[in-house]
Amino acid sequence: MPHDVYRTGAILLAVFFAATGAAAQDFTDLFAENDLSGWIEMGEPGAFEVHGGVLELSDPRNHPNWLRSERSFENFVLELEYQPLGWAEGGIYLHAPLHGDPVASGLKIHLRHDRTEVGPRSTGALYDMRAPLVAANIPGDAWNHLRVEMAWPGLRVWMNDTLIQDVHMERDEALRHRLRSGHLGFEDTNTRFRFRNVRIRELPPAEQPWTDLFNGRDLSGWEAGGEAGWTVRDGVLEAGGGDGELRTEATFGAFELQTYFRTSAHANGGIFYRLMDRSDGPSHYEVQIYNVPTATNPTGSIYGIVPAADGGCRSGDWCLLQLISDGSYSRVLINGVTVAESDRLVLPDTGRIAIQNHSQGTIEYKHIRLKSLRE
Repeated sequence: MPHDVYRTGAILLAVFFAATGAAAQDFTDLFAENDLSGWIEMGEPGAFEVHGGVLELSDPRNHPNWLRSERSFENFVLELEYQPLGWAEGGIYLHAPLHGDPVASGLKIHLRHDRTEVGPRSTGALYDMRAPLVAANIPGDAWNHLRVEMAWPGLRVWMNDTLIQDVHMERDEALRHRLRSGHLGFEDTNTRFRFRNVRIRELPPAEQPWTDLFNGRDLSGWEAGGEAGWTVRDGVLEAGGGDGELRTEATFGAFELQTYFRTSAHANGGIFYRLMDRSDGPSHYEVQIYNVPTATNPTGSIYGIVPAADGGCRSGDWCLLQLISDGSYSRVLINGVTVAESDRLVLPDTGRIAIQNHSQGTIEYKHIRLKSLRE
């Protein structure tokens, strides 16, 4: 693994800290003394407690329960100590999504009570992705120290002062499309852990800025056509009532789009992109939203071009959709899983975005945002 990028990054960060005085900045404690302020229990509440600043998974409820930070983070240094209580396994989530599988869309540092043979599910692994460089945890009920430095494209992890992960995310095909910002989290797999001295220091952002296409209040920046109805309520855009489109007023080229969506049973619709008024052929591409995994074009399909693999999204569930459009190439991810891609697109890489509704069912959207892939 080349280290020149990391040395250069370290020099740049050192210059930044020297210039801003951030080197002397204290870490921020992430847990209050005796409550879960700043955190949200995802799933059944009551599994996690805080006493004297120590987080304890004291009454596990099992997967998919987890504890999520209210805030999201991009680049940071995270430090903590963890203690397994008896036979235990679980993990810490980085860049976890608001909805969907934190392991598939973000990252999980796997933790166990024992020291096993180094592999993609041993302590310190990026779960099912990258084994640790070495086994460095103390087995049993000892306290272990963990340090995570997320500074895109570099991810480095130390266990008890030993480097166990040294990854270049951008050069790793399996990791490069993971979320680059998101929530921190603690997993509940029905086993017990304690965590203490959990603190963070944020580092300078590196991601291209995102543009919110939907403000969560009204349809500003959009224009509607057709019979479908469009309702905004509590930050959610709902489409329903038949055929119709909701188009952005602006055009976009070479982008990544992200949104969360949820469908009613039998709902059918999609997201149009590269949409232009053309009379000489196809006017757009469509990412299908139709949660019937055995359909010809199920959710995530580039309609009529590449049928999607099953991304596991089902009616009634909020799911994360990522669309990358770049020249002749498009990739669609559902809950972090690539379900369709093509490098043979011929329409110009520019146009409007549109939400299509194609049934009497309803499809809800929130956090619709877009990031340019060009400086």
